[in-house]
Amino acid sequence: MLLVVALLAAVLGFTPVRAAGGVVVQMTIGSTKATINFKAVVLDQPPIIENGRTLVPFRFIGEALGAKIGWDPVKKTVSYVLGDKNIVLTIGSITAMVNGVETTLDVAPKILPTGRTVVPVRFISETIGAKVDWNSSTRIVTITMAATLDVGIVLPTKDEPRWIQDETRFNDALKTAGYSAEILFSQGSSAKEKENVEALITKGVKVLILCPQDATAAAASADEARAAGIKVISYDRLIRDTKAVDYYVTFDSIAVGKAQAQYLVDKATGTKNPLYLYAGAATDNNAFLFFEGAWDVLQPKIADGTFVIKNSSQAVALQGKATLTRDEMGKIIGQVTTNWDFTIAKNLAEANLTIAKAADKGNVFILAPNDGTARSIADAFGDDKDVKSYVITGQDAEIPSVQYIIDGKQSMTVLKDVRTLVRDAIAAAVDYLTGKTPEQTTTYNNGKIGVPAKPSVVVTVDKSNVKAALIDSGYYKASEFTGLP
Repeated sequence: MLLVVALLAAVLGFTPVRAAGGVVVQMTIGSTKATINFKAVVLDQPPIIENGRTLVPFRFIGEALGAKIGWDPVKKTVSYVLGDKNIVLTIGSITAMVNGVETTLDVAPKILPTGRTVVPVRFISETIGAKVDWNSSTRIVTITMAATLDVGIVLPTKDEPRWIQDETRFNDALKTAGYSAEILFSQGSSAKEKENVEALITKGVKVLILCPQDATAAAASADEARAAGIKVISYDRLIRDTKAVDYYVTFDSIAVGKAQAQYLVDKATGTKNPLYLYAGAATDNNAFLFFEGAWDVLQPKIADGTFVIKNSSQAVALQGKATLTRDEMGKIIGQVTTNWDFTIAKNLAEANLTIAKAADKGNVFILAPNDGTARSIADAFGDDKDVKSYVITGQDAEIPSVQYIIDGKQSMTVLKDVRTLVRDAIAAAVDYLTGKTPEQTTTYNNGKIGVPAKPSVVVTVDKSNVKAALIDSGYYKASEFTGLP
């Protein structure tokens, strides 16, 4: 990345200037070539000098510095809004308004014969809060905008209740901690995730908290953030195959899988109990950790005949192995992945049931990876006339699944108290912002390095303790449910 920047700068004739997480804009008088954070852009109008002052395209400088721009063709005014600054300039006038107060300019903005509007770069930049440097020998103008955000947070999607909970908790915690932040959602797209990270880099975040949509694809975003001098905290899911991860905030994911599997084991009696396995997304490192924990507990009970796997030939082929390699887990997950998608989960469960014999049903045990998929899978098994009963796992303690547990349609969930995880993430971010190092109790191998972490604890919740774990603890209000035990 740095080599690319250096080569780009050499081609364009610029000397790179590194801002600590902020924005750097460079332009040359008379040239349409410019850069924003060392990425090449082409101007529709080159900067000019008039009466000893530099005028630049009004739209370009505003957007480059992150301001909201406006143009009033009737009044012939241009405006910039950024933070607590509201700037209005009138074409041909040396009088400008800054937050309603008159200010005199050295040179008036103007519309050139080309039809392009130019404004005084130093006035606009310095009023917004940027620094302007002028190199008379190279005729290069450099505008540097310092960091404007403390923390940037990128979450996977707004379509799952879990991440909406996280957003709410983050907003509350950040307000209490007194730090500025912005939360963006990637909506299931790694490309959108990368755009979000780049937008936060441009806005000058000092710490990035990123929950990756795709663990490996997110490495490129982490690398960009590291190159900009930003601390990277991998949140809930581990960013893989990069050295650019400073800290990992997570629950003990292996413990989650163990808790799910142990629940199934505790509810099983006799032998030859039908076992259906489902997993999260193969692109999510957590899906492997959950499955690893579950396999550690289930495999001995598969080996002794307590359970019989019914929906994965790969799992059957490997059922004699107490410990699986990542590739071996990947083969099983490839057959039973829900991709964390409710529809995919239900379709897969229905397909499994369609080809299963009546003898493969009866009283079944189901390893479901999380609450959303658990509800979908439970609906499918509940609708099958040959399924007499089922025990099904989940995680995240989502409100709809808690209601399912109360109603007897989902057996358990693993509570990963989002309040704890958010507090841990904010604590780590504040440590970095204040020059400290977050507490570490273990490391997680992401394929390149051992990432420091301090995993948070998890709690098994079923109908017997749902009130104590979720209501009495203040996690949810009783009014959000019906039929509480």
